[in-house]
Amino acid sequence: MKNEIELHGTVFFEPATGTWISSGTGWWIEKTSGPHAKIRFEERIKFAKNLADPLKTNSYSLSLSNISQNGQVDAYNIDEDGFILRWKDYSAAPCIASFSVAGSKVSYVPNDRALSNEDSVADIYAAGLLFDYEAKYGVVTVMGSASISSHEKIDTSLEILGQHGNNWKSALENEQDEFSRQLLQDKLGRLQVRMDRHRKIKEKSASYWYSAKKFGELWGRYAATEQEKALGGCYVPVCTGGGPGIMQAVAEGARSQNAHVIGIDCQFGYDNFFNLRDSYSIYSNQRLRMNNFSIREGVLINYSHVILFWPGGYGTAWEVFETLSKISTKHLRRHRTKVIFVHREYWEPLFRLVDHMREFGTINSYGDRIKIPGVDDRLPDEAYIAEVVDTPEEAFAKTRAFVEELYRRNQLTLRSY
Repeated sequence: MKNEIELHGTVFFEPATGTWISSGTGWWIEKTSGPHAKIRFEERIKFAKNLADPLKTNSYSLSLSNISQNGQVDAYNIDEDGFILRWKDYSAAPCIASFSVAGSKVSYVPNDRALSNEDSVADIYAAGLLFDYEAKYGVVTVMGSASISSHEKIDTSLEILGQHGNNWKSALENEQDEFSRQLLQDKLGRLQVRMDRHRKIKEKSASYWYSAKKFGELWGRYAATEQEKALGGCYVPVCTGGGPGIMQAVAEGARSQNAHVIGIDCQFGYDNFFNLRDSYSIYSNQRLRMNNFSIREGVLINYSHVILFWPGGYGTAWEVFETLSKISTKHLRRHRTKVIFVHREYWEPLFRLVDHMREFGTINSYGDRIKIPGVDDRLPDEAYIAEVVDTPEEAFAKTRAFVEELYRRNQLTLRSY
């Protein structure tokens, strides 16, 4: 994986209006104030403030060019996130400058537009090998939020964020430059939003993490002790998106029962292979890391007999609609794929959206319904595309029953129709 990065940019400052215009990729102007502009990198670039030993310093280089020769331009407050550009002693004419940055990324940030054909082909080939040899009878897949965590994890995150806040408050007290003070105040404002989000997760969503872990324990115990006999030697492990949050909860629960867990994730950052203590991936003893986000989603869905949706955000909603669309259009066989929404109270707004779409005729009134106990559950099973449960125990019971029924019908397979 390429870790080196080069950035080039041109900036235009109009003194009469205080307007800044930028030209270039891989960075943007985050904030301006008069002749000051904060240049923010899309990907953090390594920068060492201690340059006493240049031979041991892994720091990016920055060069500036005053194209317009109008006054002087310099950079200050240089760090891994970017730098501040400042014009001094300029006339009323437009000020134009260019800059170049060369260095190494602090961590990998995905860019789907940079994917090659070979990357995508490799993903498909790797997935085929995995399911041919390690899960040839398919999997049970759990989808859910990467952000919902345990109380302990949330408390740790809040403590770390609080430390950052204290450091920035101290820096703010000592900062003399007004523009730098504005940037620090902005950072503190964003930090407060992040901390409020963690508190909201702890208050409203952490229970879903423990619910997902319970399902992992139930399926893991079944997989490790009963499945071999129940499925005639066939093995159907639990699979997740290989990430933190709900995915980690399921994997952690299943591994606590000595069960096989498959995690299929994407590249979101570097793993510290020297110390995996804090890595969410360690709970998946079979891990496949993919390049292409879309192919990863397809693999998670296509090879699953049962797909369970715990509460989640944009990514989970994407997976919901891709799954339902594939079943509706027969890309997945309805009689061999079960979809279960877990925790009705969270998903009710989505069900109302589905009702809204049905009112306009954009989805089928018969065949694409979601079976909700006590609300919409009186039609034949063929009318429903998914169903709803309220507890991990219900989710486990329905998942087990469906998988064992597939085995009895000789349909516990991936390749045949």
